[in-house]
This record gives sequence, structure tokens and C-alpha cells, in this order.
Amino acid sequence: MTSEKTARQAGRNPVADWIAAAARPVRADTADGPLTDLEPLRDAARDTAAVALATATRGAHELFVLHDRVTRFLVEELGFRTVALEEDRSTGLRLDAYARTGRDDPAAALRDAWLPWQTAEILDALRWIRSFNERHPDDPVRIIGLDFHATRAPVYDAVEEEVRRAAPGSLPELRAHLGPLRPDGPIDEHVARYRALADKGPRIERAERALALVRSLPVDPLAVRHAQAIADFHHLHARPVLDIERVETRFAENILWWHEHTGSKVVYWGGTAHASAGEALVNGGRARADTAPPGGLGPARTNTGGRLRRRLGERFLAVGLTFDRGAVHGGVRVPSPPAAYGDAVLGTAGPPHYLLDLRGARTRTDAVGAWLGTPAPVRVTGPGYRPGDDPDHHVRGGAPGTLFDVVVHSREVTPARPLP
Repeated sequence: MTSEKTARQAGRNPVADWIAAAARPVRADTADGPLTDLEPLRDAARDTAAVALATATRGAHELFVLHDRVTRFLVEELGFRTVALEEDRSTGLRLDAYARTGRDDPAAALRDAWLPWQTAEILDALRWIRSFNERHPDDPVRIIGLDFHATRAPVYDAVEEEVRRAAPGSLPELRAHLGPLRPDGPIDEHVARYRALADKGPRIERAERALALVRSLPVDPLAVRHAQAIADFHHLHARPVLDIERVETRFAENILWWHEHTGSKVVYWGGTAHASAGEALVNGGRARADTAPPGGLGPARTNTGGRLRRRLGERFLAVGLTFDRGAVHGGVRVPSPPAAYGDAVLGTAGPPHYLLDLRGARTRTDAVGAWLGTPAPVRVTGPGYRPGDDPDHHVRGGAPGTLFDVVVHSREVTPARPLP
């Protein structure tokens, strides 16, 4: 009689039994201290160009601590030197300046960032990056923002400054294109004014002309990426619903471009919906009005992690930071995921916080292999989570073993700390 059949007859779950045997305990109390419990990541991430930290929620203290600790391990032990986050390029410029020079106030920069990043845990992580750079001034960690939803004036300034340096004769033409587009006042108000325009075509044309001009000049290629973000901003907000394909494409392109042009290995801070290795993901339940037609699901898509997997193969590693239950930002309670979810079994076995390498078990022909390869919803808890809508908070279209290469799981979580 096989061990799997014996486990079934005894009322045990063979997948849970495997997790109990294979999981390696990790600390989630504080990001400071030794990182030796993360040694199992060394083999998984050693030869990678990019590691995605695909987080099921950005409202939990323990997941942020693990997020920070994994980043520290990758930086200190494996030479990763770039953090790419799902945040506006403008904020990325501010955070990168702080990381490199110590100028600016990281807490003030985070207060202008997307709400899920506005936590004391992220502030701690940024301060650690700054301290690392002080110890390694010739080999610093850089920070880049991947997003373009809220492209602010610093991005325009960066483009103009580079053109002034490299091709000053073209600066008046560039300013003629960009001047009417430049944000004035709070970015939300700027976006609202643009969205209210009956004809957005002239502004899109100006942004595209500015991009074409910058591309034609002997500038630092990073300036072209900045100009692309300005054009993407105008295309994105011209549509009634979110152009998710443009978002996923640009996120992946920006990570790949940075790696190829700097040679730096990249830690990608993202949510599960973007950063897991998904080939045909669909947002679950009642999707937000700006991401899908009213009452409908978003389109199936290859997400950022899936695009990185296509391009990099085994040189891309997707680490899923998952949890079973607990309280997230604001004290909102989240129950265990439904039993049919692919991540539900993760909370039934193993230590309170653990690391589980899924890669070697994908070829198994038993229940473990079936669990890893069977498509199932996976819990995603965004900033708008409400307990009454819990079944709506997931992505589907992937299997645990295709979405993630490694899982770092917390059985129970507590709310992230607000910025001081």
C-alpha cells in the first residue's frame, strides 16, 4: 500500500503531509538579525536575473517583514542591486535619490506613494537600503518605479535636464511639446482634468512627439524610458477602463531594460496579480470599475511575472508571499481561503512561518504534483478588501506550481504599522 493511499485512508491530506515535511521555518518577528533561516533561497535564486516577491496582501506586518528579510538576503548574499516596485516612476526617482544620497525624507516620499506602500515596514526597508549604500558607496542598491499612472513633474524635469545636457538645441522643441502636458497641482486633480477632456488626441500627440524627439537624440537611454512613461500616462487615462496589457507589458519591459542596461539583478516588489508567473490570469469576482467592464471580469492576460518567465526562463524566480488568515491594514479581518483555492492547503501544515520550495515537486505524479499543476483560484487581498466580498478577492487562471517557484507562508498575520 502506498504512503499516499495510507494517508488518505487515515483521513490525512498527502499534500499537507508533504508541506509538513518539506517546509523550512523562517522568522517574521523583525527584519533585523541573522538571515541564516533563508539559506534555502540561495540555490533557488543564485543564477537568476530577477526575483519577484509576489505578495498576497500589502496590509500585513509579517508579510512585510518577510518581504524585507528576503530582499536583504538577496542583496547581501546574492548581489542583487536593484529594487523595482509597483509605484510611480516619479516616486521611484525620489526614493532612489534618498537611497543613493540620503537627501529627501523617505517618509514624505512614501506619503505621496500608493497607499499600500505607506507603512512603517516599508520605511524600515528603505532605511536599511540607505544604510547598505552608506556601507557600499561604490556598489549601491538602486530603486526604480515601474508604474506610470501618476507621472508627476520630476519625470518631465528628468527628461528636460537630460536633453539640456546632451542636445541643448532641441530643448525649446521638447518644452513646446511637454509644456502643456506638465502636471500642475495635485496629481489626482491633474488626472481628473485630463480625463474630463472631450478630445484627448492633441495631448496624446504631443506626448508621442516628445517621445519621438527624445528617441532621436544622443541622450541617456533612461531619458527615453521617462519619455515613454509620459506617453503611457496619456494613453492610459484616455481609456474608460484600465489598459491592463499596457501596464503588464511596461512593467516587464522596464525590469528587463534595467537589467540589460545596468547588469544589475532585480528584486521586484509586486502583488500576486502582477508578480506571480501567470500566463492567463483573470481578476476574480466583481472587478473594479476601472479594470473591467461593469459587472464583468477583467480580460485574461499574461502578467508581468509571466512575461519575465517567457523572456528569462529559469533566470526568473517567482516567490509567493502568502498567508492563511488574520488581520490586515486597519484591523480588517481576513478568513482562511476557501478549500477550493490553490493556496488553502498552505495553512493546514508546517510551522507558523515557513519557506517551501516548489520547484522539485512539479514533476511528481502523486497528489502533490496534481496540486501543483491543477489550476485554481489564489487569494489576493488588495487595499479595498472587505470581508463581505472575500470570495471576490482572488486571481484565477494559474496553478500553485506555475504561479510560484517558492512560497513564503504565514499562517496568521497582524496589521501593518502606519507611517510614523
